[in-house]
Amino acid sequence: MTNGPEHNGLELLGFPPSERLPQLRWIGPNYATVLVHDLTRGLLRQDPGTQIMGVRCDEEPTLRTSVDSSGAIRGQDATFALQVFVRDGCGRLWRLRGRWTYVGRDLGTALASLTHYWELFDLEGG
Repeated sequence: MTNGPEHNGLELLGFPPSERLPQLRWIGPNYATVLVHDLTRGLLRQDPGTQIMGVRCDEEPTLRTSVDSSGAIRGQDATFALQVFVRDGCGRLWRLRGRWTYVGRDLGTALASLTHYWELFDLEGG
């Protein structure tokens, strides 16, 4: 598990090292850094003053894979159970608990696409 500052001084906890999960290379060379970048962009769209203080991955990511008729992987979903610790634009501290999912389709083809979404389960603070 990755523990301690890893992304611009941001505290990342519980993320398995990228080299232990080569099946996530389709997300990027360091999936945790890409995830935090994408998560930050989404939160900043809602509140430009948001600061992410830390992100905790609560368990191993869940992977769902689909293959084409030749056995090549063409689709993969990677889901992460997360706790995200933020300070909003008004200075209030929050803990968000939810699930972040990357969806890769047509992997290994010219039509490859990567999308993501966040499901919020609960929040504390404010």
